[in-house]
Amino acid sequence: MAQPTAAARVTRPSADVTRKRILAAALDLFSEISFDGATTREIAARAGVTQPLLNYHFSSKDDLWRAAVDGLFAELNEALTSRAQGLRGVDELTVAKLVIREFISFSASHPQLHRIITQECKSDGPRMDWLVERHIRPRYEQTVALFARLVDAGHLPDIPAPHLYYILTGAGPTMFVLAPECRRLAGIDPQAPDVIEAHADAVIALIFGR
Repeated sequence: MAQPTAAARVTRPSADVTRKRILAAALDLFSEISFDGATTREIAARAGVTQPLLNYHFSSKDDLWRAAVDGLFAELNEALTSRAQGLRGVDELTVAKLVIREFISFSASHPQLHRIITQECKSDGPRMDWLVERHIRPRYEQTVALFARLVDAGHLPDIPAPHLYYILTGAGPTMFVLAPECRRLAGIDPQAPDVIEAHADAVIALIFGR
């Protein structure tokens, strides 16, 4: 039997590349039309793979959803952790502002994060339980503890930290989640780098008053 040529071996996608394509397509569809609305057939088509190949990598739609969400939050945690670690020795107020800026930048490039959370809040079932306990609660607890310290230090108004958390997670990502509306209403592109920076400036000024 003839062996594949070197060119064929080079151009054939690796298993890792195929898996990443499936996860990216799944993330888009789950965030756009929800877990229940998306089918594995549609995900396979968007990823450019066959249904059997998708089934080879992921045993069920639930398995695929969890893997896609795990990957998304891993990227978020890596971005925020790397940013914070690069600021060791810097005062906490400055760290908070720069980490918020990183969060807004991530939200601009990954609007699926907040769309998926919104989708799961609508169904309010076991996936939401899993999402909160596995991913959202640890980040929430870190954020509200930071806000509480900044309130105590006089850097923030005397507002309960949970309210500050939702001011941030509401004001920060919304422009990017509602990008089609923003383009029509404001005539600006939320994905433009200068708009992302301006939005981060605005959110930081809103929360800290300066």
